[in-house]
Amino acid sequence: MSEQLFTPGKKALLLSDFMISLMDGKVSREQVIAIQGKLAGSTPKDFISAVDHLVQQRPVTFEMKKAVNKMLNVFYTYLSTLEQPIPKAGSFFDQMVKDNQEIVRVVGSFKPAIKEIQKADEPPEKLIEKISTTLAELAKVDNHYQVTENVLFSFLEKQWPDHRCLQVLWSVHDDARNEIGELQQMIKEKPWDLKRFNRLTGDLFFDLKTIIFREEKILLPAIVDAGLSVDLDALMPEVGEIGWSFIKSKPQKENAVNQKINMGEGFVNFATGQLSFEQIELIFNHLPVDITFVDENDTVRYFSTPKKRTFTRTNSVIGRKVQNCHPPESVWMVEKILEAFKKGEQDDASFWIPFKDQFVLIQYFAVRDLNANYMGTIEVTQDVKEIRNLKGERRLLNWEKETG
Repeated sequence: MSEQLFTPGKKALLLSDFMISLMDGKVSREQVIAIQGKLAGSTPKDFISAVDHLVQQRPVTFEMKKAVNKMLNVFYTYLSTLEQPIPKAGSFFDQMVKDNQEIVRVVGSFKPAIKEIQKADEPPEKLIEKISTTLAELAKVDNHYQVTENVLFSFLEKQWPDHRCLQVLWSVHDDARNEIGELQQMIKEKPWDLKRFNRLTGDLFFDLKTIIFREEKILLPAIVDAGLSVDLDALMPEVGEIGWSFIKSKPQKENAVNQKINMGEGFVNFATGQLSFEQIELIFNHLPVDITFVDENDTVRYFSTPKKRTFTRTNSVIGRKVQNCHPPESVWMVEKILEAFKKGEQDDASFWIPFKDQFVLIQYFAVRDLNANYMGTIEVTQDVKEIRNLKGERRLLNWEKETG
């Protein structure tokens, strides 16, 4: 269902055409008034379908995000006055809204420091420390976005044929992440760049606000109206695995990733030995790497659960198209790798990046059968920070961790 091309209704088509006009040139005040009149009585689902239709026609770019923002600004008052569903206590949306309230609180606590910094040519160290502490707190929004990308988005891709609108929201998530990271870096630099600081904080606050607006005024009502909120609440164990940014998830009886599947007492015969189902699972989960397998149809079929993961995975990813597991700006690279693997032009691809406190090696390997037919792709992710720091040699047993 999620891969069908979706044909939107009349109102959604009008909205989509309006956004294309915004991307391609100026729109007159008369046109804005006219579109507001034509779209009286529109539902949040109309806006979802409109953005989906736009993404079907064009790639997600800065210009597209700007056009979507302008379109939502035109209908901001209308969407704000629509009747808002009241989430059940402890439900997915109840927790999402409460976490959003905390995000707003942290942003509010940031604003006095911003006003104070406008008065100083070179801000004092105490003020820099205050801003640094608040930015570290605000960086926790990544958890909120991880929950929506890995649980909510996975869920909606399987329910809505017009799910491509989520690509735009994911891209705004990445904008907010990047703005926080850039602010954290720039406050350490001298000379102080007040103009850049003001631009970044302005962009960040706008992005945080627009994400909350889209979650609460568009996604939430549309999901409730479609009768899907109960199904979404069934995924709360997966929310607990990631955790919201500022509120505690309701305790769950079972951890979704670690639920034991009864595989029986059977054994698998390999060319080089025999292993039980349990042994196979334990081996995968004890390797010091994250493993994800994508089949020949680009569908995620398996991921390992080592003690320490680099990137978030929840059971909702199983059955998801791998293209939907990546931000829209990097999907082209995923497509390029898969295409080269399927054509037999390449067998592997490697990337390495600093990530949080790790230095991560990401490798992709084409999986082929004995006749060289493409059967899928394995993604292997490993923190190689300690490996990169190895020097000399060690020939004797030493249980102590290296320091320094």
